[in-house]
Formats: sequence, structure tokens, C-alpha cells
Amino acid sequence: MRDVLNATQAAAVLECAPMKVKKRIEIGEWPGKIIPKSKTGLTCDTIEMSVYELGEFFHISQEEIWRRLAERKGWVKTG
Repeated sequence: MRDVLNATQAAAVLECAPMKVKKRIEIGEWPGKIIPKSKTGLTCDTIEMSVYELGEFFHISQEEIWRRLAERKGWVKTG
């Protein structure tokens, strides 16, 4: 499994709205990247944030990040 979170997952870890994560990444205030819809072929841009970047930037251990995601149904790290 890749150690990359989408905006919704990052928002769950940070306990904020996914739109806040998207906007902060867009303006360069938080680490992460935006993959344009032209590259993915999807209908909207994709927001990605590495677990390592998230943990380092917000001073949260990776174990704590995965624990917070495990509280949400279907977001448990497998493998």
C-alpha cells in the first residue's frame, strides 16, 4: 500500500474539512501536491499528501496517523 493520503483522509487525521486541506495545499502553506485532472483523466483534480510529510509537518507520529485513520471505516492500512 502506498503511504499517500487523499484530502479526505488527511482532513480526518487533522480533524478539519477536506476543503481546508485542499486550499492550504494549493497556496503552498501545507505539504502535498495537486495532480491536475488532465493527467489523471478524472473529472476533478487529485490532492495527495504523503504520510511522512504530514507527520513531519504537524509533528504527528506515523503510528498516530494510522490509528486515527483506523477509527474511520475502511481506512485501515493493510499489508
